[in-house]
Amino acid sequence: MRRYIGVGISLWALAAALPAQAQDQDKKSEQDSTITVTATRIPTDVKGVPATVSVIDDKKIADQLVTDIKDLVRYEPGISVPRGPTRFGAALGVTGRAGNEGFIVRGIGGNRVLIQVDGVRVPDGFTFGAQSSGRDYVDVGLVKSVEILRGPASALYGSDGLAGAISFTTSDPADFLGTDKKIGGLVRAGYSSADNEFAETGIVAGRFGDLSAMLSYTRRDFHELDNKGTVGGSGAARTEPNPQDGHSNAVLGRLVYEPDASNRFRLTGEYQDSKVFTNVLTGLSTSVDLLQARDTTKRGRIAGDWFWKGEGLFDHARISAYWQDGENRQFTDEDRTPAADRERLNTFENSVFGGSAEVGIRFDTGAVQHRVLFGGDISKTHQEGLRDGVVPPAGETFPTRAFPETNYTLAGAFIADEITLGPVTLFPALRFDAYDLSPEKDPLLTSFAGAAQSDSRVSPKLGALLKLSDEIRFFANYAQGFKAPEPSQVNQFFSNLAFGYTSRPNPNLRPETSESFEGGFRLNSGPVGLNVTGFISNYDDFISQEVTSGGFTPANPAIYQFINLDKVKVKGAEATFSVTSANGLFGKMAISYAKGDVIDATGARSPLSTVDPLKLVIGGGYRAPGGRFGADVTATHSAQKELSATTGVCSGTCFTPGAFTVLDATAFVRVTDGLTLRAGVFNLFDTKYAWWNDVRGLPDSSTVKDAYTQPGRNGSVSISYRF
Repeated sequence: MRRYIGVGISLWALAAALPAQAQDQDKKSEQDSTITVTATRIPTDVKGVPATVSVIDDKKIADQLVTDIKDLVRYEPGISVPRGPTRFGAALGVTGRAGNEGFIVRGIGGNRVLIQVDGVRVPDGFTFGAQSSGRDYVDVGLVKSVEILRGPASALYGSDGLAGAISFTTSDPADFLGTDKKIGGLVRAGYSSADNEFAETGIVAGRFGDLSAMLSYTRRDFHELDNKGTVGGSGAARTEPNPQDGHSNAVLGRLVYEPDASNRFRLTGEYQDSKVFTNVLTGLSTSVDLLQARDTTKRGRIAGDWFWKGEGLFDHARISAYWQDGENRQFTDEDRTPAADRERLNTFENSVFGGSAEVGIRFDTGAVQHRVLFGGDISKTHQEGLRDGVVPPAGETFPTRAFPETNYTLAGAFIADEITLGPVTLFPALRFDAYDLSPEKDPLLTSFAGAAQSDSRVSPKLGALLKLSDEIRFFANYAQGFKAPEPSQVNQFFSNLAFGYTSRPNPNLRPETSESFEGGFRLNSGPVGLNVTGFISNYDDFISQEVTSGGFTPANPAIYQFINLDKVKVKGAEATFSVTSANGLFGKMAISYAKGDVIDATGARSPLSTVDPLKLVIGGGYRAPGGRFGADVTATHSAQKELSATTGVCSGTCFTPGAFTVLDATAFVRVTDGLTLRAGVFNLFDTKYAWWNDVRGLPDSSTVKDAYTQPGRNGSVSISYRF
């Protein structure tokens, strides 16, 4: 590790020593020109917002040879995407079944993090029994930019923004046409050896007077993700990855009408699917002859929006409406001897339609400048799932459901202001949200009476930024977040009285809430950039499924129920540093550390296991003047999770992967103005390592730890032509 840090420091020192005065002041650094919308819902330079936001554009996605959302955040401090190896069963066990599960932001993940594409929430994740569906509903090949907001986002976006927000934005025709082209686009092909993936993307855009259109398509064909396992064959002792064969399709079409400089109308259609076949060799035994799975994930969206750019008092207005359907289907076929063969089909579907409106105004009151934004949104989701198959568990009947079909309405209104007085800018925001959860009478759940629920919540936010100079800024932020209960939490159903257990609804389930304090400073002086942040986040009323009564007998069955149980406290710090020179050399560094505790009703504390250990990213590289070619070397170091921070996570002692450092190298060459070649070697020294949140819950006594490791040395290449 010291060797990598030394290389990085040397690069920084060299870059800083090179003459910077030759740098053209009109050519701002990438950081200087980065705009965020997610942080305040008002387009603002990232240096001028009282929050910690990362903006990853399509150029960075391409240069880093990103293939999925896990790759997307590989160098991001405080962010991770869990993905376990595919070692699930037909009726028990879900390890790896969800694929990329979703984002963990500062130790909090799952549905507690808001994920949206063009302002539309992606479907929830869901786990029940042998079913587990993640939240990987985005193909990064069609993404223009990603904004990652750390900290509560409910004051602007409502429920689910408990811990943070991940906002994906897709491209417009103008991104390929500019102001004068009639036709433009992109073709790209890539390969990644980590999972033997071939990816192809085609984008074409055209302009016809006031009308422009774009059609984009990405296809991926892939196999199992490699690891450092060495035990093959079949059975639970296998550590090599189970064979997989998969493909995905992502299509985006957009029509834009701009009759004048003030109005823009857009119509968007989007479709994505992913199909994966898994031969689960780890599930074979003397009584299981065959275990195979076919999993399908789909998401479709139709959206329309109108944007008006004003002058004077009224800055802009926006109205949008959308429909989206997301479905996850997991089918498992298990041949057994001598027991009867069995099948399982588990589905989870979210169908939603909704709309939003906002108005922005600008005005001054004396020396005070205001940028006010107010608006609202409403959505209605129909959520359902099916449990079906052959040879159900004893005491159960197929088909059935894990919860009744439910209509779920979210509605909210917000107001936010950006108040500037000299060097001080304040960012107050307030939002009111209401939700209504209404289960339907379900013929598959005749013995279960679902409970309806409704509630409301007010979420405030106040940020402040002090600009001491053009180079130095201090900021502070206070924000509250909340997450409404999910249909499957209020009304989850399972019952097996023969074995002495059942479940009951909880109409009194309260929303989960959060309160976050954050502060830091930013230095942006010529070629040098430094950002330092400290935060404390308090979460209350975390929802957990518990046994609330009963004795696990047919006469006195155990009662399972979701209840508001724990408080959680997370505190930590993050920092990023960058240095560039006019000669093209640059250096970079990012570090994150956090600690979390779960606090029960008695005040007793236990560690929050989902918090990632310390992560350090350090590197440097070169970009030729004019951007014709460049190279980047990055070292990522993860500390070992402290054993004391895993208490209660495993039945015995937990496995905590050792500290590790991996080195990646990427390069690009722009052969012509449109043609670019990119290549990368990842885990250059073939290190055996595993991420904590991929192995979380694995006991130290496990003999298959290598199954949870990441790929060894692997490479990626791509060729793209922009026209």
